[in-house]
Amino acid sequence: MATSWTRIHQELGVPPGPVTYEMIEQAAAEIDGERDDLDWKRDLPKKAEPGEWNEFAKDVAAMANARGGLLIYGVRNDRAVTGIDPDAVSSEHLYKWLRANTQPFVAGVDVYTRSSADGSKSVLVVDVPASAMAPHFVLGASSRDKQLHAFAVPFRYADHTGWLAEHEIDRAYRDRFARQVEADQALARQLDQTREVVLTEGDPTVAWLIVVSRPARPVPPLVPAPNRSEALKVLNATLATAADVQGAFRRSPGLIRSALAGSLQVGLRRWTEGNFLQPFRGPHPSGRLMLVELHHDGTVVYAVDVSRAVLRKNEVPHNSSQIPYVPVETKTVQIGVCEAVALTHEFRLARRIDSSSDLTAVIVCEPAAHERNGSPSAGFAPLIENHSFLHVPSNARSPKRVLPAGSELPPAADRTALQECAQSLSSGLLNQFGVESIFT
Repeated sequence: MATSWTRIHQELGVPPGPVTYEMIEQAAAEIDGERDDLDWKRDLPKKAEPGEWNEFAKDVAAMANARGGLLIYGVRNDRAVTGIDPDAVSSEHLYKWLRANTQPFVAGVDVYTRSSADGSKSVLVVDVPASAMAPHFVLGASSRDKQLHAFAVPFRYADHTGWLAEHEIDRAYRDRFARQVEADQALARQLDQTREVVLTEGDPTVAWLIVVSRPARPVPPLVPAPNRSEALKVLNATLATAADVQGAFRRSPGLIRSALAGSLQVGLRRWTEGNFLQPFRGPHPSGRLMLVELHHDGTVVYAVDVSRAVLRKNEVPHNSSQIPYVPVETKTVQIGVCEAVALTHEFRLARRIDSSSDLTAVIVCEPAAHERNGSPSAGFAPLIENHSFLHVPSNARSPKRVLPAGSELPPAADRTALQECAQSLSSGLLNQFGVESIFT
C-alpha cells in the first residue's frame, strides 16, 4: 500500500494522501536537494551488468534499512523534471530484481507512475517502507571473479547512500530480534518507568493519568534525532489537533498549554518537558503537574495529574462523605487522553512514521495516598462536573487499582480515527468507575 505521509507531504505542508504528479513537480522546484527519505533519479532502473551491484536493489534496501522513503525516477539531480517513458516501466522486472538481489526480501514496496494533467510527462515512484526485517543485504558479484558473490548492507543517510560497518550490522540484527520479541514488553516497561517517575518526583498525593504510545515500526537508532525546534513544533501543533479531537470538551483550556514549563530538556534519546522536573527552583506551578517525553524512536509519554485542582482548592464534592477516595476528575482524564492521542499523531507526522501506533493508558497513585485520603481500603473515586460543581455519582465504583486500557492508532489517521482512539482509551479507564466516556 502506498505511503500516505511522506517527506513531500511534510515539506509542502499538505495533509496525508496519495502522492500526485503535481506534488512531485512542486517538490522538485521547492525542496533544496535530497533527503535520507527522498532520492531523485534521472533514468529508469536498469538490469545490472555482471560484476556490478544492482543499483535499484541497493537503493531500495538502503531506504528500507533506514526509515523508508521515496525513489522518484524522471527528475535530474538539479531537480529538473525530465520525465520517463511509462511504457518502459516493468514493475515485474523491478520486483524480480529485488527478490534476486536482496536478502531478506524487502516486502511492502509499491511501484507506480504519475503523469501530468496533459500526459506530456510521467515519473516513476518507488515507495519504500521502513522494514521491521532490517538489515537487508544486497548481493553483488566481483568484477574480477564472476563466480564470487558478496553481501553488503547499504544504508541511506542525509543525501547519499553508504555501507554499514560490521558493528553497525550487528546492532541492526540485535534491533530486529529485539523488535520481534519486545514490542509489548517495551510498552509495558515504559509505562512502569513513567509511573515510577511521576510518583517519586511528582506530587505523591494526587492521581496521575499516564498514556504511552509506541509505533509498530520504531525509528531506527541511526536516523538523525529531532532537534529542539522540531520537538517544540510538535507540542505547538498538538494544541490545535487536541482541540479538534476533544469534541464536546473543545472549549476547555488545553492542559499542555497551561501546565508545561516551556523549556524542553535533553533526555536519554528523548526530549523531555515537565513542570515538576526541577523542584528546587521554587514552588510547583499553580497549574496541573505534567510530564511529556518525545523519544527519538517515536515513543511518546504523556502524564498529567487528574486530582490536584480539587486538592489545591480544598473543594469537597457532593457525596464525598460516602466514599473515602483519591479524587479522579473524569473531564480531565478525557481531555488528557485527547491530548496524548493528538501528541502521538503529531510526533508521528514529524518523524514521518507511516505505521500504526500502540497506546496504553492507566490511572495511578502512590499507595499511601489511599490511606492519607481515607482508610486503607479506600480507592479512586470519579468526580463528575455538573454546572461547575463536582460530585461523586451515587452508583460510582471506587476501584483500588485501575487496569491499563489499550488502543491502536492507524497510520495516517484522520479526525474520526483520532476520536475513536481517544474514546476507546477514555472508556477503557472510566468504565472501571462505572462512568461513561462520551465524545460528541
